[in-house]
Amino acid sequence: MAHGDDVLVRLREIIDDVKDRSLNEADTRHRVIDFVLHDVLAWPRNRTAVEEYVAPGYADFVLKRADGDPLILVEAKRDGSYFNLPNPVNQSETSGYISIKKLLTDNNIKSAMQQVRFYCQDLGCEFAAITNGHEWIFFKTFERGKKWETLQAFVARSVSFFDIEYTRAYNSFSYTAISESFSLQTVLNSSPPRDRTIYYAKDRIPSYSHPITANKLASALRPIVNHYFGVIEDSDTEFMDRCYVSHRDYHHTFDGMRTLIEDSLSPYLKSYGVRPLDETGKGGQLGGRLTKNIKRGRKGEVLVLFGGKGAGKSTFIKRLLHHTPPRWLRDHSVIAIVDLLKVPEEPEVIRRAIWDGLVAGLDTEGLLAADRSALLDKLFTDRFEIASRQELSGLSRASDAYNARLNELVSGWKADKKYCAKRLMNYWKCQDVGLIVVIDNTDQYSGPNQDFCFTSAQEIADELECVTLISMREERFHNSKIHGLLDAFQNAGFHISSPKPAEVFRKRLEYVVSLLSNSSRNEDLTNGAPEELVNDCIKYLSIINRDFHNEKSPLNNFLTACAHGDIRLSLDLFRAFLLSGYTNVEEMLAAGKWNFLIHQVIKPVMIPTRYYYDEMLSDIPNIYQLRDNRRSSHFTSMRILRKLAHNVESGVATYLSMAELKSYFSETFAMIDDFTKNVDVLLKHGFVEADNRLDVYSTDVDRIKITGYGLYMISELAYSFTYLDLICTDCGVYDEPVSNYLVEAAKSEYGLFNQNERFERVKLRLERVDRFLQYLEKEEREERTFFGLRFPDEELFTFKCREAFKVESARVVASATKNRAVNRPRSRRAPGR
Repeated sequence: MAHGDDVLVRLREIIDDVKDRSLNEADTRHRVIDFVLHDVLAWPRNRTAVEEYVAPGYADFVLKRADGDPLILVEAKRDGSYFNLPNPVNQSETSGYISIKKLLTDNNIKSAMQQVRFYCQDLGCEFAAITNGHEWIFFKTFERGKKWETLQAFVARSVSFFDIEYTRAYNSFSYTAISESFSLQTVLNSSPPRDRTIYYAKDRIPSYSHPITANKLASALRPIVNHYFGVIEDSDTEFMDRCYVSHRDYHHTFDGMRTLIEDSLSPYLKSYGVRPLDETGKGGQLGGRLTKNIKRGRKGEVLVLFGGKGAGKSTFIKRLLHHTPPRWLRDHSVIAIVDLLKVPEEPEVIRRAIWDGLVAGLDTEGLLAADRSALLDKLFTDRFEIASRQELSGLSRASDAYNARLNELVSGWKADKKYCAKRLMNYWKCQDVGLIVVIDNTDQYSGPNQDFCFTSAQEIADELECVTLISMREERFHNSKIHGLLDAFQNAGFHISSPKPAEVFRKRLEYVVSLLSNSSRNEDLTNGAPEELVNDCIKYLSIINRDFHNEKSPLNNFLTACAHGDIRLSLDLFRAFLLSGYTNVEEMLAAGKWNFLIHQVIKPVMIPTRYYYDEMLSDIPNIYQLRDNRRSSHFTSMRILRKLAHNVESGVATYLSMAELKSYFSETFAMIDDFTKNVDVLLKHGFVEADNRLDVYSTDVDRIKITGYGLYMISELAYSFTYLDLICTDCGVYDEPVSNYLVEAAKSEYGLFNQNERFERVKLRLERVDRFLQYLEKEEREERTFFGLRFPDEELFTFKCREAFKVESARVVASATKNRAVNRPRSRRAPGR
């Protein structure tokens, strides 16, 4: 709204001009209406049709969509039309809501509203306004399931409204607000948005940050787990050879869930000619492309390796170029990998790190550390020759002055990293060796700094006449392409898909077990832990490894679904599970085998080291959270996922237009802010995927589809007793007594935990979930009535929750009763599920 200040000045001049004059005069009235619509509200004239000339100087205005469909019709009334509005409660009020029934008691308003409503019905237009230039009345011409007279109209009592309440006027009735934010659906909802107080139980639970540390193997396993279930270091060749997963393009279906995970080339990248990486042991097409570039002496080319977050781009690059490079490439190239993972996010610091890392990578023979004579002979010959004619001219080579000055010059040349890089490039070129420069882990940075890294890659390719490979996220490519930063990009991209998580886990578990079983190597791994503890670690990891050979394993399916192709995240979740105080370590060791049930997986992953769930500290979000303080629903995310799930055909999810989704949720629920905030959470956590792989909500998100994680959430996880049990104390609620109950129940449960009363805790947790479900059921049924949703009880989300709860509660009670009868523990053990 940069034009706002100037427009308001002119608007005030018009208001003063017509203040003491009759607005019945057609040209005056038309001047006011025309200025408000086109200047204040920025309705473009090429989208505003003058539908009917009633008399010279005034007309009916129709704001239209790009496809010609009408958005709103404004009726400018004839001479002599006065609007008598009901008196305001507050005399300073410039706008407010008045029922259409009350407005119709004035004959002029009644005839104007009925006339414009007739026009709207003829045009198929839902929204209308009438004005005499002074008063403005905006209203709906119909609403499903409601009598028109009972609807609320928004009334501006004076044209001064557009000045005094400019922000509200612009956000409600401007072209941008109407056409892009669907503001009319919210402003003219039959019941204006009402503020409801949200109560958060967790804010009043004293023990909410209580930690859990009950895994007896955690201290011995922690350094092993953190190392071998994290990033594979470039220097660890054995780890790379034993645990790298080559097969990457996969489809994984969860039995009974109708869930499909895909990690493949998106339509957006495909449209730019990016090729999927068909990886072989030697790197497939990318290794071949690099080899050809070196052989043919191609200059200044930037190759881009695309991949999702945590897809393994860095590990792939290290393996391709350092561990298993194509033979010709290994013998005829020098490779510099610049890893920006730990470099702070400041352009100058990044630039320095890039050129420092580049020089260090190219100087494999330690030339820059050689004595001065070798430096001058092999690297700095050009500048030394110039200096001999200039700075060193007239000085005796044997003099102290000559040597001091030369040392000063050499020190400056060594500090000039770009110059050093060029000289090293020339050194290798003379030996028929090509350069490959890699800039890795740029996707940790904000968008502008990722763009900076890409332009730096182009600069290196041009300056050193070499091949530069940069790893990049697809969403950044999309944004950079829009802003013209990638105009030089010509079909030089490869996409790497994520490996199958179960295979990653199996390889690493087997490798770690082999290390621990080797008596000559396990002492360093376990810091001299007792043999019995080491054997328990081996047994524990072997039991878990067997579970990953079962395609139906809840542990495997849960971790795979939640990670959604992000292997880094899946490893993070798996580390949390292995070390969690909630994992049944002692029972697993006693049994010697274990078949995980889903509730034995959810809790260790969602709250590995905490007693209570907190969405801000968990990798698994609260799908029922209220996300907008003004107008929100517990079911917005679920409704989005269900809408997208209808776009799954033959096991393949297809994209749905954001405009279509936004329009549906605006017209049906009038909760645009809540909708966009929920889409943002769904994108960030991988429940949905944008066609350009943006992982936060913005206007650049054009189409989205549901992912395997989203289908898993809407088909299973959201209805699970354990999931509801964890999120209920984190969830904001509109009902204060419910919030108070959740607070007191949490306090009581924590007391039972301290007393090791497992059976009583289970009973209390069941009661708590039942009470939380009653609240959600009430909310969803009221929303069904209020929004006029017509579907049976069986399609309510809470109906599915209740059905699942009936089954799970019976199983949980039976299990708790059995455990109570068999053994009542005498000492503190890991908390029950």
